[in-house]
Amino acid sequence: MTTLHCRALAAAVLCLTAGATFATENSQVRGLLGAPSYELSTPQFPGIYGQIWAQHYEATKLRDGSGNTPTTTTTIPGVGTLPLRVEGSVRADVLVPRLTFVTDQIILDGRLGFSAALPMVHQTTHVNLTTTLPAGTPQPVVTGVNGALATASAQRSGSHSGLADPEVSAYLDWAQDESRIVAGVAMNPPLGDYDKNRVVNTGSGKYWTFKPLLVATRAWENGFSVGLRATYNINTRNDDTGIKSGQYLHADWSGMYRLNDQWQLGVQGYVLKQFTADKGGLAGDNKVQALSAGPVIAYVAESGNWGVDLKTMQEFSVRNRPQGTLTWLRLNVRLD
Repeated sequence: MTTLHCRALAAAVLCLTAGATFATENSQVRGLLGAPSYELSTPQFPGIYGQIWAQHYEATKLRDGSGNTPTTTTTIPGVGTLPLRVEGSVRADVLVPRLTFVTDQIILDGRLGFSAALPMVHQTTHVNLTTTLPAGTPQPVVTGVNGALATASAQRSGSHSGLADPEVSAYLDWAQDESRIVAGVAMNPPLGDYDKNRVVNTGSGKYWTFKPLLVATRAWENGFSVGLRATYNINTRNDDTGIKSGQYLHADWSGMYRLNDQWQLGVQGYVLKQFTADKGGLAGDNKVQALSAGPVIAYVAESGNWGVDLKTMQEFSVRNRPQGTLTWLRLNVRLD
């Protein structure tokens, strides 16, 4: 009887976790959430710019489509219907080398530019499945059920280091004294480290993402500036899973105040919102969403040739994703 309990519960747990992980390929999205900062409202002159960005992400909460801890129920013969809670944590450390080339070429009154980023990631994911057994449940059954939960939890947990999918973009930049508009297109080729049979992947999957790109900023003489960088992400079908991830908006925003020529303080955040459901395979209607906000401080050298900033953002209103805190430390350098 104990073996039957274990098998039934393990099967139910695996069905639960499989069905819950296919929102945009395991809830992963292709985008450096919260990466842009003070440079949004800074004019870029022709030249080559290098960036080294370091990100730390830590989440201790998992959220379902209602913003709560994911739960379900399963029926175990001889025990009855049991609630299952899906708890866990995600920790990721990311290093992003990025290169930007602003040309002398003018097209439609805008300056032509290119950029490329190649994130390198170490991620650890831990899943913990728990239930509440009825009072008086025989000890052999309790032991069997807890063992099945521990096994299923371990099967959904893991750690991995590798490349994420790179992002390359081309754009036109219309910069004026107090405003800046950038329009272009970016894409993510499936070059990240990905295996459909592995629990943790640093690449999102064997599919392409194409994203129209818009940057809009405004700066005032009193030292205040606001900036927005938005992409709308359109995905092809994952060749390995048969799933076509839904379309989603990723928008980074910032509001900065210039204390002097070197120092700036401000608030920054991002909006992540999936608008169309995933299709194919085991995909479900699990659209992802996340909002965030937090403080940022930036320093730009007197020469203007390099700058550094530090920022942290707390996520809220999260759906079908982990919820946590994101911290960036970034160095931007003009190379030529």
